[in-house]
Amino acid sequence: MHPTNSGVTRFTVFAALFLLLLSMPTASWSQSSSVDSSSNEQDFVPLHPGSIAPAFSEKDILGRQMISLNAYKGKAVILNFWATWCPPCREEIPALVDLQKKYKGILAVIGVSIFSSNTETELFYRDYKINYPVIYGFYELMGEYSKVASVPTTFLIDKQGKVTARVVGSRTEAEYEQLLRPLLAN
Repeated sequence: MHPTNSGVTRFTVFAALFLLLLSMPTASWSQSSSVDSSSNEQDFVPLHPGSIAPAFSEKDILGRQMISLNAYKGKAVILNFWATWCPPCREEIPALVDLQKKYKGILAVIGVSIFSSNTETELFYRDYKINYPVIYGFYELMGEYSKVASVPTTFLIDKQGKVTARVVGSRTEAEYEQLLRPLLAN
């Protein structure tokens, strides 16, 4: 095969796979939601309400500290799976930064970077001035959290460590505050 044809063939295959990935629908779940009906309930469906969130313990992306979900018992947790190349993720991150700042002490935001290189993730972390811990995601963790297939996907976890909702897609600070209100009470 001629060298230039090989590069064209690889590019064509890559482009076709990328377009196929983009055309895949996001997962939808049955509507057994207890979220306020004034919002789009289909996107705020609880994930096995009351089930214990799968535990994990991973070093943060800078290698400075161990991030363990169990260490956040007693706080509400936003566990956000995202990617550096994802436009909705880029829109949502500033809201998560603001929530971490506003509810420090009673809320913990944990970012899980998936499908992004370490360098891209670390640059993104610094550029967006992320003020909460971020870990590198791995397939086992994604599987434990209902096979995370699209980004952003966020899990809300109550003070006892139970999953209360799975949110697919980007949300504003106000939308998250509405969802967090019952978790931050008491």
